[in-house]
Amino acid sequence: MPDAADDYVDHPIRSYVRTGGRARPTHRLTPATLLLGYTSPAAAPAEVGRQEREVLSQCLGVISMAEMAVHLGQPVSVLAVIASDMIDAGLIGVRPDSDTAAGPSRETLQKVLHALNHL
Repeated sequence: MPDAADDYVDHPIRSYVRTGGRARPTHRLTPATLLLGYTSPAAAPAEVGRQEREVLSQCLGVISMAEMAVHLGQPVSVLAVIASDMIDAGLIGVRPDSDTAAGPSRETLQKVLHALNHL
């Protein structure tokens, strides 16, 4: 039976190299953030690099940051920096949050608290 340590694969290129030494994205992106592709990899400008083309190839529809990170084999934190740069360049976008994503209303939370207090 293989050991869990045998499954570890080290990336030859460190994360800080992929992000140009930056650790903070310019946009607030969570693992649940949905990304939308605005262009195909073939239609991308010539200066777009390999990792950005990989992101574009995954963004042909709507995809979450977490899903894309798995497909690309990158941590979400690294992908957030790359995706932020692509949003700034107008290559991809973020799907707007729905009203339900903001959370339950204050009234609903008060009802839950009241019910919990009466248990």
